[in-house]
Amino acid sequence: MAKKKFLLGFSPDIVNEAIVYRLVKDYDLKINILRAEVREMGGRLIMEVEGKAADIKEAARYLTDSRVEVQELVTYVEKNEERCTNCGMCLSICPVEAFTMERPSWKVRFDAERCIACGMCIDACPPGAMKFHL
Repeated sequence: MAKKKFLLGFSPDIVNEAIVYRLVKDYDLKINILRAEVREMGGRLIMEVEGKAADIKEAARYLTDSRVEVQELVTYVEKNEERCTNCGMCLSICPVEAFTMERPSWKVRFDAERCIACGMCIDACPPGAMKFHL
């Protein structure tokens, strides 16, 4: 079984379509929604997809044909060390503990392998040191 992460962009005319349902039903994929910001004016969805590689490829084609913007997330979230003030906001918000505080230096360390690309650290970071890397 293959696993991939995708960032999907939705325009206002397709936000009410049952797109994720179709991915599960028609392509036999296991979907893990990592972050969703979908409103009537459009939105985005970050999800992890698990299934046969050929089915994932066909599902991506279906999404593109349905006018969904599809970007595979190869590198998920990255930390800009120069911008980081080591305030620790990311430590308190991360649901998978991808951040640790190094002692005695009190520097925040980011483990990208643990990151699920939920984006919560991006929203919480006062100096904007965290960002999606697409």
